[in-house]
Amino acid sequence: MVFFSLADATEAMIKQYEGYCYQYLSGHPGQVHFSVGARVVDIQRDVSASDFDVAMHIIFDSRKSYNAYAKSSRHEEFITQTAGLSNGRRVFDTYLAAKGSVIFLGQNA
Repeated sequence: MVFFSLADATEAMIKQYEGYCYQYLSGHPGQVHFSVGARVVDIQRDVSASDFDVAMHIIFDSRKSYNAYAKSSRHEEFITQTAGLSNGRRVFDTYLAAKGSVIFLGQNA
């Protein structure tokens, strides 16, 4: 999971950033899940994080697939295309257990 804070958190910029995520980071070999979306701003609870604008979730079938994704030209192009749009990101790498198997949730988006 990657949580991005945008330099310009307008609705238009959030949509554009989501588009970059879909264009460059979805559809890689070995991805079993990809989703991206804006933070829900109308829920304000003590436990709800509010220090991000866009969340992205990617699950890979293996560490090998994640490693290939991390080195891919599309991933590098995402970094180039979005340079300066984000003023911070938080990455949460997790091994997920699903019905007795382990799924890798990668980082470095």
